[in-house]
Amino acid sequence: MEEKIKEIVSTYLRIPADQIAAATPIGRTALGNSILLHRMYARLGEEGIVVSDYAEIKVFGDLVQKQGGNGEPLVSVTQTRNGEGSGASGVGIDIEEVDALPRVTDLRKESFYTQNFTPGEIAYCILQTDPYSSLTGLFAAKEAIVKADGQYRNRSFNTMEIGHSAEGRPEFPGMEISISHAGGMAVAVAVAVRRDAGVQSVQPAPRVETKPASRAWISWIALVLGAAALVIALKH
Repeated sequence: MEEKIKEIVSTYLRIPADQIAAATPIGRTALGNSILLHRMYARLGEEGIVVSDYAEIKVFGDLVQKQGGNGEPLVSVTQTRNGEGSGASGVGIDIEEVDALPRVTDLRKESFYTQNFTPGEIAYCILQTDPYSSLTGLFAAKEAIVKADGQYRNRSFNTMEIGHSAEGRPEFPGMEISISHAGGMAVAVAVAVRRDAGVQSVQPAPRVETKPASRAWISWIALVLGAAALVIALKH
């Protein structure tokens, strides 16, 4: 089984299988981006090699120790640690390459897509002018959501559905999201909206409005997206 794992991992690391040792890095940094990491573990899952916390795996030896095959679903990001996952407000941003997505004949059947997107998301993207750009944007948005709010760190991406308003604006419960595409890249920003339910104020709380703050967040998102678009433009 170890040789089979090496064979699969080598494809994504782009090094010969016989050069992979226990200390060989196979984490996100070694692969270069999040999409390739998810693709590698989706491929391993097809062979029955399943782990529940693969974002924690940094070297090949870790993967060999954790190899499974018990049929449990892949978890796309690391489990919560050190108090993370409280739902506190935060901001996340992620940039992904459209070309990093695998090209397939049926998006609804390939393991990478079924493990990272819901049927509704796939159906939505299929109807778009460039399905792969749309899917990359959704993937980036999910990475941004995880960075913005730690409670999603133990959630599989195919259990996090990003919907769209009638105007096409991306929506996710408890988040303000913005997605943009340029130069073969997709960038997404997610802002966690704090909800202090059950906390009562002696002051007349209705007069403490949140709309100005929301507008400030939206302006901040626009600024970040503008900067990201500039970086992308300079790279091409």
